[in-house]
Amino acid sequence: MPELFNLTGWAANSSAFEEWIIYVFIFIAVVLLIRYLISWFVSTLRQRGIISASTKSMLIRILDLIVIIVVILGVVESLTASLTPYIVVIALGIMLFILFYYEIREFTAFITIQLQKYARGTWIEVYLPGQIRPIRGRIIDIEPFNSVLEDLYGSRVYLANSVLVNALIREYTPCVTMRISIDQPQSITLDDMLSVIKDAIRGTPFRMDETRTPINSIGGNRLTFTLRLIPLSTPVRSTDLYKLMRRISNVLSNYNPYIEIVEK
Repeated sequence: MPELFNLTGWAANSSAFEEWIIYVFIFIAVVLLIRYLISWFVSTLRQRGIISASTKSMLIRILDLIVIIVVILGVVESLTASLTPYIVVIALGIMLFILFYYEIREFTAFITIQLQKYARGTWIEVYLPGQIRPIRGRIIDIEPFNSVLEDLYGSRVYLANSVLVNALIREYTPCVTMRISIDQPQSITLDDMLSVIKDAIRGTPFRMDETRTPINSIGGNRLTFTLRLIPLSTPVRSTDLYKLMRRISNVLSNYNPYIEIVEK
């Protein structure tokens, strides 16, 4: 009889162990399936150019870490039949969130910027709260914690991703604004004068924006107008800008020109 009871107990234990193995197998299979689907979705976003390769790699690493934690928790919980592992993980999660709040906030903003399709090389204007003048620049890099902008002259600005996400952003065409003041011409029209200036610009690393040439003022025998010059490449070198100003000054020498660069 004792042997019969031992066999019965062994059979019961064996059955329970098999059920546990099946449970663990199904649990891991479901977790891996979810991981595969999320990974496929992230890869699709990468193929469509919505996120960068570095963002995809980082998201996959975070996903793998979460999968490992979830599998360990599931196995431990099935062995101990206790909620203690979950309580410990939740407590650790809250503590890590408090300790790394800044990093988590910036990384979340990093993902948001990626989804907004601000590609590298795009020229943008960033209007920060409380600031009148925007920050203008070309997106050089979007990193997990900050984004790098390079202005027209090669100076770089580092903006926290959370600041960039909360700012008003719009794309724009980079240009150099040049204000020219001359003696009011009597024998030549403004259009003819602009044609002369356009000929002087030809052959330089700039192109005149002919869609907008506003007249600022006329009076006191002086005419003041503004030119928008679009650089063919950036950053703009001060030597190229100086040579262009000299060219324009020479072709307008009969009108006592005064030329200045206007920073807007």
